[in-house]
Amino acid sequence: MEIKHSVKNPSRIGTFIGMIALITILVFRLWDHRGLFYPSLIVILMCLVVLVLALYRTIFKKPTELCLCHEQIILNRKIINSKDIKVIMTRGYFKPVIGILPYKRKIVPLDMAFRYSKDKDRGISDLKSWAKLNNVQMVNKSFQTWI
Repeated sequence: MEIKHSVKNPSRIGTFIGMIALITILVFRLWDHRGLFYPSLIVILMCLVVLVLALYRTIFKKPTELCLCHEQIILNRKIINSKDIKVIMTRGYFKPVIGILPYKRKIVPLDMAFRYSKDKDRGISDLKSWAKLNNVQMVNKSFQTWI
């Protein structure tokens, strides 16, 4: 049994909003406090880097393929065995984001978070049936990733 789906990186709208708000606050703070110019400038530059990285991952990276095989998932050319998966989490309803949390991790790795490009309902049902066959827990729960 081998099932393939087209997947892409999740949108990072929360990151965009947070970084733009932080940059705006720091720019206004620069005008009020002259003594904090360099520390604020460094934080602004770091926020711009995070913003650019999030934009690149969301907009410019092409969709990849998710392959559900017997006892393993192939995602972004990385093989994930079912025995290494602690839980599969689903966040959201209209454009759900899937996160695969391996054992010994608290945060979902960046390359293990995705959303379906096409036919999300079929993709999620295929993933649920794969998880049930391989005794992997699948829950609807919010989760965190890196940038």
